[in-house]
Amino acid sequence: MATNKANKTSNPAEEAVTAAFKATEEYTAKGVEAVETAIAMGEDAVKEGMDKVDAFAKDQTEAFQSGYTQAATYAAENLNAAFNAAKEANQGWNTYAQQVMDYTKKAFAENMVMAEKFAAAKTPEDFVTLQNEVANKAANRISSQATKLNDIAQKSAAKTIEPLKQQAEKNLKAFTG
Repeated sequence: MATNKANKTSNPAEEAVTAAFKATEEYTAKGVEAVETAIAMGEDAVKEGMDKVDAFAKDQTEAFQSGYTQAATYAAENLNAAFNAAKEANQGWNTYAQQVMDYTKKAFAENMVMAEKFAAAKTPEDFVTLQNEVANKAANRISSQATKLNDIAQKSAAKTIEPLKQQAEKNLKAFTG
């Protein structure tokens, strides 16, 4: 019985080892828990970071696509305005050239009539009168023609510039918001 009692009696070394072992297990469990928590937090941080990178990349891609689309639209609109201006300039030039042609035909016909009158003149007075008439008609015809051509040129220039002006105003408004 004495051995039983001895077994039940405390052995300080054994108790110290048991306590150390128990403390080590608790510290190990807490260490494992801390490492697992740190890993979980790290995984969460990495996931959050990846989500933010993904969102940023998506935003940047959308911004680039939007900017590219806008630039392509502006380029197309600017080119269209230039084509419209060229069309107006061509129409103006055709109108101007037609007016010059009409003037030339009319002046030639009038000059032929006057040549016949000169050929039919009987006296020097008739000749001088015809010269004055020719000079007056020519001056009036030239003045009228210059006015018509100037009017055509002004209208043509205004029509040519209008598509470019409208596009420039649209671009300015788009860029200044």
